[in-house]
Amino acid sequence: MPASLNYYLTKFHNLARNSNGKQLARQLSLEDKHTQSLLNQHISLDQVDELCRNRLESPWDEIAACHLKALVYNDEDLHLQAYDAQKDLVQFFQRAMSGLTRWCLPVLYVINNDLRILATKVDNDTLETNEGKRKKLEEAANIISKSFTYCITDRSVTKTSKKFGTYFMIGLLFRIYFKLKQQNLCKNILRALKATDMPSIEDFPKSDRVTFRYYLGRLYFLGEDYAKAENELDLAFRECMKSQRKNKELILQTLLPVRLIRGVLPSRALLEQYPKTNQVYGDIAKAIKCGNVKAFNEALVRSETTLIRQGTYFAVEKAQSIAMRQLFRKVYQVMGNSSRLAIPKFKAALELVGLEVDMEETEWMLANMIYKGYIKGYLSHEKLFLVLSKGDPFPNISSISQ
Repeated sequence: MPASLNYYLTKFHNLARNSNGKQLARQLSLEDKHTQSLLNQHISLDQVDELCRNRLESPWDEIAACHLKALVYNDEDLHLQAYDAQKDLVQFFQRAMSGLTRWCLPVLYVINNDLRILATKVDNDTLETNEGKRKKLEEAANIISKSFTYCITDRSVTKTSKKFGTYFMIGLLFRIYFKLKQQNLCKNILRALKATDMPSIEDFPKSDRVTFRYYLGRLYFLGEDYAKAENELDLAFRECMKSQRKNKELILQTLLPVRLIRGVLPSRALLEQYPKTNQVYGDIAKAIKCGNVKAFNEALVRSETTLIRQGTYFAVEKAQSIAMRQLFRKVYQVMGNSSRLAIPKFKAALELVGLEVDMEETEWMLANMIYKGYIKGYLSHEKLFLVLSKGDPFPNISSISQ
């Protein structure tokens, strides 16, 4: 037996016997540094099962053997075979979970995440033949959902409970469901979570909380429940560590559109801190603040591809109404806060920012502002006047139902 493989199995045995979950997880990761030394030994897959049976107790012999197979196949770019071996590994581990306590969670995280990665590789290899369907990722989701079930239904005492793996597994499943565009499946997870007696979310690792709140915020966003979406995304952004710049920008991709709809603009300091975010939202925010509708439309066109990819285009587009409200409010202020304003004044303001519109279009825009609640008043078509409410004619945007 190659020396490094002998050392690996001895170390594996000791870690499992001593319930060292963190170190054992590293020994079962496809990305850990131990993998290269093993691969350099040119492991014979025909002998792996027997070698592991001779050195390890059940179920660790089967788990280690599956890991070694997945490792070799993945190195040879045989992704389907690697996926099948990893699937067996996860299922062997799941069957063993009833006899394990909280210490095993790091292992659970690693092997399930590696299953997701390998499933993605297989699907990427076969997307054309599968007509764009991600069949292996769907299969992996079903297997991973069982790991979630083993966590959330654990009845061990709180200190050793595998329930503390629940939010990590939810984050992993939500990531897959969003990738598959099957966000409706997230509702089943949330129902199970609501029906279970769980420790406070504050007792879970910060990384698990951030991931959960990020995806929950995105779910609320998709359901157009913007108040709840903002609350969850804001919590996720605040808790996400400053060093995790990529994750913070990912949260901002949905948080900023939600805030724009409410008329809350990102600060200059925030945009300067996140250049990629500034590239998408800098000109949009500036146009809203100035009430420059044309500049807003131009900025929206420039960012269109990115916003569509992020799934936020239509939400950001709604903020055009706020830019227009700002412009019309400026007319009101310039005219001395008069409650009776000639419609041609608004037409002139639109032309000033580069929009060529006739009187009929101007009336329609004002009527739309009144209908949406951005302006309180009514139009006198015959006299071409906008008659404003004497009390709060331009209500605070945050008070307006979106």
